[in-house]
Amino acid sequence: MNGMFHRILPLGSAGKVAIAGKFTPDRNEKAQVAKVLFLVVQGNGPNAVTVEGEGQWVAGGPNEWTGKVSRTGPLAGGGTGSLVQGFARGIALAIVVKPGKLTGSRFDPPTIQALTWCSDFEFV
Repeated sequence: MNGMFHRILPLGSAGKVAIAGKFTPDRNEKAQVAKVLFLVVQGNGPNAVTVEGEGQWVAGGPNEWTGKVSRTGPLAGGGTGSLVQGFARGIALAIVVKPGKLTGSRFDPPTIQALTWCSDFEFV
C-alpha cells in the first residue's frame, strides 16, 4: 500500500477544510474500503495548531482518499488556533480490512492491514 497527502490543498474561506491524497492498495489486495485517520499540524513551538480528521478510500473510484478537518484546534502552548495559508504537516494512518478466503475446507479469516505516512503540504 502507498499513501500520501496532495502537495497543494485549498484552505477555502469557511466551513470544514477538505483534505485529500493518493492511496494505492497493493495490486493483489481485494480491499473495498480503507479508513484514514489523520492529523494536520501547522506552526511551531507553542503556536503549533493540531486538528484531527477522518477520511476514507473506496475501491472502484480514483486512487484517492478524502476527508475533512475543522479549521481550528488546540495550540501546543494552550488555547485555540486556526489553520492559515502556508505549509502544514499531515500525519495519517490507513486501516484496510482484507476479506477472508476459503482454502479447501479451511476458512482463513479476514485480516487487518495498516499503513502510516507523514508529509508536508501547502494550504493555498
